[in-house]
Amino acid sequence: MMNKDEQVLYDFFCQVGIVNNSVDYPLILIDSWLNRDHESVVADYDKKDEVLEAYNHCIIASSLDKPLYEAIKTIKGW
Repeated sequence: MMNKDEQVLYDFFCQVGIVNNSVDYPLILIDSWLNRDHESVVADYDKKDEVLEAYNHCIIASSLDKPLYEAIKTIKGW
């Protein structure tokens, strides 16, 4: 069972990752948002602020691995 922040990230990783057929793209998108690099990645996400808040909470709690791992399994069909 995932906590709220992990679930937000899992949903984001899966939604963006499946559409783009990429495990890396959701992380690249988060990085571009954090660095405010609007030139390299133009995609946006309707729950961007919620995703960034969850990402920061998971980084602080060292719990990013669970939603990322579960999303990878979903995206790759493991």
